[in-house]
Amino acid sequence: MGYIKEEEIKQIKEQADIVDIVSSYLSLQQKGKNFVSVCPFHDDHSPSLVVSREKQIFNCFTCRTGGNVFNFVMKYENVSFPEALKIVAEKIGYQLSTPFLEEKPTLFKKEYEVMDLAKKIFMNNIQTAMGEEAKRYLKDRGIDEDVIKEFQIGLSLDNKDSLSKFLLNKKYELDLLDELGLVNKTGISVYDTFVNRIMIPICDIKGQVVGFTGRIFHDEDTAKYLNTKETRIFKKGNILFNYHNARNAIKASKEVIVVEGNMDAITVSASGIKNVVALMGVSLSQVQIDFLKKLRVPVILSLDNDNAGMLATVKLGEVLVEEKIDVKVACLSGAKDPDEYIRKFGKDAYLDNVKHAVKFMDFKLDYLKKDKNLEQMEDLLLYVNQVLASLNGAEDLTKELVLSKISKDYGVDVQILKKKIGGEQEKKLESKPKIVEKKKTKYEKAVSKILYAMMNDEKFILIYKKRLGYFKEKIDRILATEIIYYNHEYGYINIADFTSFITENEEVYSRLMEIIQDNMLKDEIEEKDFLLCIEAVLNEYKKDDIKLLKKKIKEELDIDKKVKLIEQLTELKKGSVEL
Repeated sequence: MGYIKEEEIKQIKEQADIVDIVSSYLSLQQKGKNFVSVCPFHDDHSPSLVVSREKQIFNCFTCRTGGNVFNFVMKYENVSFPEALKIVAEKIGYQLSTPFLEEKPTLFKKEYEVMDLAKKIFMNNIQTAMGEEAKRYLKDRGIDEDVIKEFQIGLSLDNKDSLSKFLLNKKYELDLLDELGLVNKTGISVYDTFVNRIMIPICDIKGQVVGFTGRIFHDEDTAKYLNTKETRIFKKGNILFNYHNARNAIKASKEVIVVEGNMDAITVSASGIKNVVALMGVSLSQVQIDFLKKLRVPVILSLDNDNAGMLATVKLGEVLVEEKIDVKVACLSGAKDPDEYIRKFGKDAYLDNVKHAVKFMDFKLDYLKKDKNLEQMEDLLLYVNQVLASLNGAEDLTKELVLSKISKDYGVDVQILKKKIGGEQEKKLESKPKIVEKKKTKYEKAVSKILYAMMNDEKFILIYKKRLGYFKEKIDRILATEIIYYNHEYGYINIADFTSFITENEEVYSRLMEIIQDNMLKDEIEEKDFLLCIEAVLNEYKKDDIKLLKKKIKEELDIDKKVKLIEQLTELKKGSVEL
């Protein structure tokens, strides 16, 4: 992006009320001088997120996520700081003096450059006379010129070295082209990986081309689809096809449709349903799951309508439910996938399926009946046990409804079902180690109060430097130094601005969040209380010194030296203060 001055960032922060910005994403309720909400950053069932208008910060008292207005937008929208700055500026109607430009990656810059150039070559090819047949094929599938441009669809020519010759003439190294999967080397021969195929760019979350899917459009006896091999910039597990295009539509529609193939996503989007992404296989990596979680909308699975597709739906649904994502299933019939379904029955019919998508648990209960004769005891027992196993992790209401239905349909005592599932859950809980949060000492509380006060008022920085000037824990020393530096550099201090300054240091930022959590809901510290905290910390240091002197006295054999050490100990014990 263009360079934005620190002063302009400060102006945006001053004009952006964190309560107004957060309430554009969440429903906030006022509680005293603060505002509370269910936290969107973890599975929260009671309000644990607190937003302070006075301090212009937020903090979750469960997952310990917090910071200022930019930190919230970065976390919620899953964007970088410059993008969060732009979003906040737009929300408050602030016109940036420097036009916002997408930040170009410095790492792998040449790789991205080559892939973008290859995309442009393919796009140019399809617009020539050689691309007429490919365009007719796409048009027959409902993909017109506008969709071709939207998805930047192109064509690899029926010439085994047209792309490689062009790129090599541009002085790109052969090894680089090979690493990116654009060419293949066999001995001294070099030929293009993609030949005579419709080319669909695969983009990362920022819209940068990282790979391609090549699809045949003749009846050649070869693989229908050919994908770029995994490279330094292309990892299938880090991509959801069309995610960068669909994000705004997903937010507007408040749901995301997940399909199996790139062509499914393109056909669904071409019909006007823009909130669609496609898998890069039939499984989900943790990165892809995190992408879906951060959207914070229900996921509608719309995979292929065959045995493999239904099994994939069950497996993906289980993974997503485990991650506390609301999952539904759009059940198609009469077509093998969304692409064929829309071409056969039309957009409205597909939308109707999406609108009436069933809850994942209902879909799974029906799927588990597949190939079973529930009139036979063996199959019925297998079915019931599979259903009970599937309820682990489900919410209580879902369990209650499912167990009641099983009991009613098959004449099984509901208490027996509850006992069985309860026993399984107890075993699961017993296997998990209990996490006991350490209770803070008076000294730890005092240090936390001192650092929090220093971030809110310059006078406490001055007192700290004069009366204390040192913490025995390294992380606290670093944080205190950063606070003093910020105040000296900018001539003022407040916790919201300082939070932006410290964000990049993960260890210090984590300590900052802990301090905010300790003190955010407490009354403002007064100078007399601050001085008591200083004395409490000094008293702790005295205790350490006393222990050391006692050890020396015990070990000292010279009587005169021992007497002097005892005198030092007596003097040191004077004036100790309890918090």
